[in-house]
Amino acid sequence: PTNHRLRLHLPLVLPKDNPARIRVGRETMLWTEGKVLVLDDSFDHEVWNESEQARIVLLIDVWHPHLTMEDRNQIRKHFDHENSSWRTTHSPWGPKT
Repeated sequence: PTNHRLRLHLPLVLPKDNPARIRVGRETMLWTEGKVLVLDDSFDHEVWNESEQARIVLLIDVWHPHLTMEDRNQIRKHFDHENSSWRTTHSPWGPKT
């Protein structure tokens, strides 16, 4: 989780028998198929799918609107560095060569 982005949740398939829920901070919400939910996932959050049916949610990351262009450039520089911790621990392709 990081506060340099907002995460959009677009529910594509939701259980019909027992609605999936998401909690961000102290607020618990239900998803609605086809309706985007925007959240800052740097806040404590969790989801529940207590159904046997699938829950498919497309996640889309966008820049946090309070970041300046300079902030964005610094973040890009950090994640682009060949030895960045993100690249070596999260990239499916491993370190940049």
